[in-house]
Amino acid sequence: MVKCMKNADLFINENEYQDLDEAGCVARLSRAIRFRTTSYLDTRKMDYSQFDGLHAFLREAYPLLGQLARWEEIGHSLLITLEGVDPGLKPALFMAHQDVVPVIPGTEENWHHAPFSGDVSGGYVWGRGAIDIKEMLTGELDACEYLLSRGERPRRTICFAFGEDEETQSHGAMAIVETLKRRGLRFEFILDEGAGHVSDAADWGAPGALICTVGTYEKGYADLELSVRSQGGHSSNPFRGTSLGILCQAIASIVEHPPKPVLSDAVKRTIALLGDRVTQPPMRDWARDVEGNEEAILAYFMRHESLYHLVSTTVAPTMITPGAPAGNVMPQDMRANVNFRLIPADTPDSLMAYCRSLVPGGVELSWAQQIGASRPSDIDSFGYKALVETLEHYFGGVIFVPTQNRGATDARQYEELSRCVLRFGPFLEEEDVTAEGMHGTNERVSVRAFMQGLRVLIRLMDRTCFAK
Repeated sequence: MVKCMKNADLFINENEYQDLDEAGCVARLSRAIRFRTTSYLDTRKMDYSQFDGLHAFLREAYPLLGQLARWEEIGHSLLITLEGVDPGLKPALFMAHQDVVPVIPGTEENWHHAPFSGDVSGGYVWGRGAIDIKEMLTGELDACEYLLSRGERPRRTICFAFGEDEETQSHGAMAIVETLKRRGLRFEFILDEGAGHVSDAADWGAPGALICTVGTYEKGYADLELSVRSQGGHSSNPFRGTSLGILCQAIASIVEHPPKPVLSDAVKRTIALLGDRVTQPPMRDWARDVEGNEEAILAYFMRHESLYHLVSTTVAPTMITPGAPAGNVMPQDMRANVNFRLIPADTPDSLMAYCRSLVPGGVELSWAQQIGASRPSDIDSFGYKALVETLEHYFGGVIFVPTQNRGATDARQYEELSRCVLRFGPFLEEEDVTAEGMHGTNERVSVRAFMQGLRVLIRLMDRTCFAK
């Protein structure tokens, strides 16, 4: 097991693009953070003047893109199009979102630097959005502006799509997608945030091997509401059971009989990529014949916390209400919620039918909300291969593997526009920094991680969109 390994220890080829203006790139990120582009479910709370200010700043901060590209505001989302010289090539789409989550009231004094200061201090850029994800927004524009500054023009059309409400409802992304669909556009590949977690592959049977995840699809999300109706009564006569008891039996039946796990193509590819590094039994004995040992591998994955969610639709009871007013009173109508995160093999319809087969009569089932898993991207595509090869160039000794995103991103809205929708933020910040700052207090990104991620974006954009 690798101990005390830091992501920065994996950085290689940091001497490339020495003419890149680091101070300018950091200053632009810092300035972008100062715009309080906070999103809320209640859009009446949103200060859209902050989005307008950010748009004006970006257009001024990237003068070549400002001159050569078409800038369109769709609501308060932003679509930027830089035409390529070869109309026969499908365009590429680079994504990010402008909005950030609110700062929790009362926590402001716990920040070492004010939440929207954009301060550059101690080797970090501080503020809400530093790692979620204004570093990707400015980084993508920095990469393109740098390549344009060399006097080159892209062969492939490049689009940038920056939504306004990814943290809440993704209406901005949906509006951009509708615009792109009306124009009949389809993309060679799409890149958005996501994944990027480095870990030791010991649980895969390959201790010492480092893997880093590239998101190729998102799990589905569903809240199942269970309800049981009853007249209640005195607890001394529970002859027919209680609504709470029946509800608990239904929940227990669903939890004890989860949907069947499935080995995805992404998991199979990961095992293949690990290859001879799989040295520990029992995986060592199964890895060379995955198809022939599928049931054993699935059983093994289901016993490991780090692996089970890769092959299964997860089941999590989360709420039960309202209960009885006293201990000697049988409850009347009872409701509960079970949350599922769906793998692509399960759909909301198939999951509902499965749950109905498990619960006793008298239990009503309905979806409070549901959305199926997204479509897995093509991991043999030009875009996926180009991203992985670029990442391997800047992060040494790491095996990049396809995986799922458990959280939702704007990328899901774009899947009908490309067979290659990738989720990877190339800013490999240290785990303790992201754990503290992601949607939390003291959000920040190190200048070193930011600049290494920027090199990734430059090389990827150059290879896929500019190079002949």
